[in-house]
Amino acid sequence: MPPQVKEKWVSLSDLSHFLMGSDTPEDLVENASSYIVDILEVDYCRIILMDLNGRYYCKSEYSKTAPFHLNGTILEPSVAEGIYSRLLDPDNHLRLLLAHEHLTPIEKASLGIKETEKSWIIPLKIESRGIGVLILGQKGSKGSQILSEDSYYMVDLISDQLSNAIHRAQMSDQLESLSIETVIALSKTLETRDLHSASHSKLMASLSEQMANHYQFSVRETRELCWAALLHDIGKIGVEDTILKKTGPLTEEEWEVMKMHPEIGAQIVRGVSGLESIATLVLTHHERVDGTGYPQGLSGDQIPLGGRILAVVDAYSTMTEGRPYQAKRTHTEAIQEIINNSGKAYDPDVVNLFLSLFNGNKKEQ
Repeated sequence: MPPQVKEKWVSLSDLSHFLMGSDTPEDLVENASSYIVDILEVDYCRIILMDLNGRYYCKSEYSKTAPFHLNGTILEPSVAEGIYSRLLDPDNHLRLLLAHEHLTPIEKASLGIKETEKSWIIPLKIESRGIGVLILGQKGSKGSQILSEDSYYMVDLISDQLSNAIHRAQMSDQLESLSIETVIALSKTLETRDLHSASHSKLMASLSEQMANHYQFSVRETRELCWAALLHDIGKIGVEDTILKKTGPLTEEEWEVMKMHPEIGAQIVRGVSGLESIATLVLTHHERVDGTGYPQGLSGDQIPLGGRILAVVDAYSTMTEGRPYQAKRTHTEAIQEIINNSGKAYDPDVVNLFLSLFNGNKKEQ
């Protein structure tokens, strides 16, 4: 295999891995555009998507001579939409359209294609359902076509990969929206039972997001940690009010009931579509690195990093907010308590990173 051809297939493999690992549709189309331009050695690439109302908008545009930009949801001209609709018609089995040969000057202008440019328009489909189009172009009039016949198969592979990746991202977006609504609903349910838990969870979510940023978590990992913070105490829904709202110390029997809330919470979120991945974090937020926590007595790295983060932010939030059965502590007192228990209850690395959140911030002493 010639080195140049081998390089193209390696690049195609890289594109495939990237598309599979993209966290957001924006991240996906931004990088996919530049990958495609490099692999196919064209001058520019545009990705046009169809919204739920059947209207078309340019999701991304990338060229070698101009910076990449996301166009948001600015709709395409009506003439252009007509071209896309014809190409994506289920009865139309065209694999591509040569814009410079088969479109009128008015149609090319509606697509932003100049008379001196050569462009291909490739349908993006899932089975027979159209989701958008891919436009590839070469500026200037050099050569008879922008891609060689050897590139046809590669273009087919790229369009198939891109179609599937966009479809997954769109489905993930819809699922995320449903999951967010579920998180909000569950949070409000907890708030009706225990107002302290609701405000406490919101502070935890804020601190958890800052921790995730310091750890350079992905968008998905950050989102899941924040959701787990909001719902870490959701299992308290299953704890009776006489225990949940008791102002004095709990008896040994009552404490055993209270210690069940991580398992109850994990069962709740595990049964909700879109929230299954945070069940482990909800389950482990009361584990201790020395193995004396609950409910499973895990230790060290047996506890997922998210659970170790939640343990620290949970302790800080609880101490600085106070409870009916526990006096409110100052920031300095809470931090000292966390430092004293570093390596016992809390992961030392997580503690150090948590302390760094407050560097330069003035807190009540």
